[in-house]
Amino acid sequence: MTTASEARAAFRTRLAPGAITLGGQPVPLRWQNETLDSTGARRLPDTPAPFVYSEFLVEGAAIVAYGAGRGGNTHRNRARVDSYVFVPKGTGLDAAEAIAEQIAALFRSYRDQHISCFEAVVMPGGDGAELKPAGLSSEVGNYFWAACEIRLHFDQIG
Repeated sequence: MTTASEARAAFRTRLAPGAITLGGQPVPLRWQNETLDSTGARRLPDTPAPFVYSEFLVEGAAIVAYGAGRGGNTHRNRARVDSYVFVPKGTGLDAAEAIAEQIAALFRSYRDQHISCFEAVVMPGGDGAELKPAGLSSEVGNYFWAACEIRLHFDQIG
């Protein structure tokens, strides 16, 4: 049985600090509702540098097998991980897509005891300023982005 927390932990273990690089340098990883990135930095650097922000999102569940009565059914939880790759403006879309492709390659057809991944797609992005909510002061305007979307599932008994 795998909970959402266990599935997220399995995903994060595979996407370990240092697993994603650009020009031989590790790309810092950031996760939803966490103050520090994978290098221990709290803030983005003063000079824009590549980083990845990922969100683990559960999108519902369905019963896929009936067990021995109440509490014995297998529930398949659909989830996705959206990883947004940010690179400094002017470094090119290829740099952002190269980082996103590394993430996708880690999860294409990946399975372990917790999660099963069946789709990993790299999507070209655009100007980071497009992601900034109106009226909010943000560094995101200094970046260009691409994304990697990974679709997966994990099962629970209950």
